[in-house]
Amino acid sequence: MIWGVALVSIFSLLASGVWIGVTLGIAGIVIMMIWGAGVPLLGGKCWSALNVYGLTAVPGFLFMGQVVLRSGLAARIYDTVSPFLARFPGKLLHSNVVVSGMFAAVFGSSTACAATVGSVAIPELRKRKYDERLVLGSICVAGTLGLMIPPSGQFILYGSVANVSVGALFAAGMIPGIMMVVLYMIYIGIKGTISPQIAPPEKVVPLKDALRPIIGLWPLIILMIACIGPIYSGLATPTESAGIGAFASIIIGSTLGTLRWKTLWECIKETAKITSLLFFIFLGAMILATALSTLGLPRQLVNWVGTLPVSPTVILIFIYIMYIILGCFLDGISMMLMTLPFVSPIITNIGFDALWFGVLLVLVIEIGQVTPPLGVNLFVVQGIAGPRTSISDVFFGSIPFLLCTLVVLGIITVAPGIVSWFPNLLGL
Repeated sequence: MIWGVALVSIFSLLASGVWIGVTLGIAGIVIMMIWGAGVPLLGGKCWSALNVYGLTAVPGFLFMGQVVLRSGLAARIYDTVSPFLARFPGKLLHSNVVVSGMFAAVFGSSTACAATVGSVAIPELRKRKYDERLVLGSICVAGTLGLMIPPSGQFILYGSVANVSVGALFAAGMIPGIMMVVLYMIYIGIKGTISPQIAPPEKVVPLKDALRPIIGLWPLIILMIACIGPIYSGLATPTESAGIGAFASIIIGSTLGTLRWKTLWECIKETAKITSLLFFIFLGAMILATALSTLGLPRQLVNWVGTLPVSPTVILIFIYIMYIILGCFLDGISMMLMTLPFVSPIITNIGFDALWFGVLLVLVIEIGQVTPPLGVNLFVVQGIAGPRTSISDVFFGSIPFLLCTLVVLGIITVAPGIVSWFPNLLGL
């Protein structure tokens, strides 16, 4: 009955247009009022949920991405890598993937990656008569690399909720992120070889002339090293590294880009707005989790799953399916915070590693970002592409790249050592 009240409350409020953070909080308060559980604990639980040092890294990384987005560095970086990648089958479609991977190491957000690359690439590739759906699909799915390649906001939130080292999660996401980039590029190369018409002829410059502009990537490389290097070396916490990266982005954006005082103020306001939104969702999720945990439901759920006559792998696949379905209706952060208090104990109880599951969870959330009817990246790319582009064009262009993501998910599921190798190498 309690689960039924929770689900009916959540989906009724969401259907009426109520914000997700308010929805989760109201559902939790309704349960507390009906069953008289957890109300005295609510204030302390809400405070302790947000009074987590690791969460302070979120606004720093968000601010860094905003500076890169608004200072004009994005277009410069895209133009830098394009001459070299135009030599391969599929040509500038590779630029969408490679640049998304680079921006993922700065933004930590899939929508920011998709919006930035889309605003630069879509007008240019349309003008050159590239295949419309492949352009849209490559940008839409490659944008999800912002969730996997550190610094990832999802990893920070997962680490805070599941009590897993954020530095280890950042390291664990590197190899899967690279695998996704490689698979996307392999698909584009094969498609470009079989159907050359998807990419019109480009002027191929000599290799040395194509490589020379890549030196211009040094601002982005400096930002990557500034925000990730101290974490891997053990010299700084994620929060301190976020501060270093934010400061470095201001210096680079003001000297090499178009960052001015007015633009800087816009970056600060946007960062504050996004951070408040994320923490509001976090607070609502914690209210609901407090209500349910006070009544003992997560423990009962864990015990019930443990008695099921199926293997842990079957349970894991069921969890995948659940998250993919939720991804059709909720954004990644909302469904992670809403479900982790219950899913995380199940995962550890059936013997799976929490670090490994964190990477798998982010991969499944990436799929949810591009699945209709409410896949966030679909709407971001469609909005940038303009009114003549439909959501179906973006989605059908995304399907081949989604299949590549599923391949990576399958590989990591059967070979968990891929996830743990790099963190173990760094001693995290």
